[in-house]
Amino acid sequence: MFLDSKVKEIVKRILDYSDSYKALSSKVRISNGKINVEGYSFITQKPLLVSVGKSALKMAKFFLDKMKIENGIVITPKGHTNVKLPLEVLESSHPDITESSYEAGKKVINLLFKEDYDLLIFLISGGASALMEYSDISLNYLKEINNALVTSGLSIEEINIVRKHLSLIKGGWLAQYSKSPILTLVVSDVPGGDLSSVGSGPTILDFSTKEEAERIMKDIGLEKYMGFLKETPKTLKVKSYTFKILDIETVLTRLKSDIENSEMLSSEVRGDAYSFGVQLAGIANTQFRVSNGRKVLLLGGEPDVKITGKHGKGGRNGEICLGFLKYIKANARLYAIATDGIDGNSEYAGCYVDNELKINSVDIHNALINHSSYELLEKYGVTIKTGFTGDNVNNVYILDIGD
Repeated sequence: MFLDSKVKEIVKRILDYSDSYKALSSKVRISNGKINVEGYSFITQKPLLVSVGKSALKMAKFFLDKMKIENGIVITPKGHTNVKLPLEVLESSHPDITESSYEAGKKVINLLFKEDYDLLIFLISGGASALMEYSDISLNYLKEINNALVTSGLSIEEINIVRKHLSLIKGGWLAQYSKSPILTLVVSDVPGGDLSSVGSGPTILDFSTKEEAERIMKDIGLEKYMGFLKETPKTLKVKSYTFKILDIETVLTRLKSDIENSEMLSSEVRGDAYSFGVQLAGIANTQFRVSNGRKVLLLGGEPDVKITGKHGKGGRNGEICLGFLKYIKANARLYAIATDGIDGNSEYAGCYVDNELKINSVDIHNALINHSSYELLEKYGVTIKTGFTGDNVNNVYILDIGD
């Protein structure tokens, strides 16, 4: 697929600013066994490294390039081990929880019990909730619950509250198995900055409650599984230090400094994806009428798609673009890009559409009903394909009005 130079430049900047290795390089200093992060120093002679998530390989590589680490494990999505490391790399599953997820969880817990270490370096990024799990609930039950959660239209915060209270590794449980202090570095894909929601917070104290999880499960018809819920630890046995390395707001801030006449509208986009696209069209139409000259609005976050029944090849960004196309009248273009390079169950990172693209409203309606947005958009050559990026700070939306 051909991308014009403007689209290529925007994608390049977004992915560059979302790079977890570069973010660690700017935030973390390592010298002679001393790790410095935001004014804090951690001295270690026997570090144990655990890195899990879509950015796991890049985050682990940063530390392995800077210091001697002999023990640890890296847990990454299947099919993406393009970086070779001197530690065990375990490919696990995402977005579904499988036997690989349980295997990953057991291996990490065994490492914490078995190895001799004086600091646990825990690196976590988006996708970790599915990649690593340990629970006394059967895998089949957990699969059923997880599938209902991720197709429910709930926010990621609500989904992860339930996940924490079904797990023996999430919601601070992993910290309970550590023999040493913990340094947790987070590349966040969660809107709003709640670090305990990233990967469901294995090493971070959880302030959500079992009662909250019960209410969420009841709201989506999962009452029959509520007996599996358990409370998360409300104190941790070891000292645990947590630092945010990178998130969507950081990326948007850097884009704002690059793009003329731009402003950040929100880094906490939530709610229905199609409805968000419709709202963006309304904003563009209004701004085009009342403003003089070009205006660029920057947004980021994680809109939701509620799926019932069968579905085609689609994703949240595809549905946002179709919602935008249905109502856009002004001279405006929308870029919708997933920083991990994967939107929904498609091979695309996202799409770009504008007021000049004319797609039959019946075709748009059918694609939305069938959740097959990319089956339609790829026919018009407006999809963006990057491949898996090895990073993940969620989705970036650029609304360029009057250009």
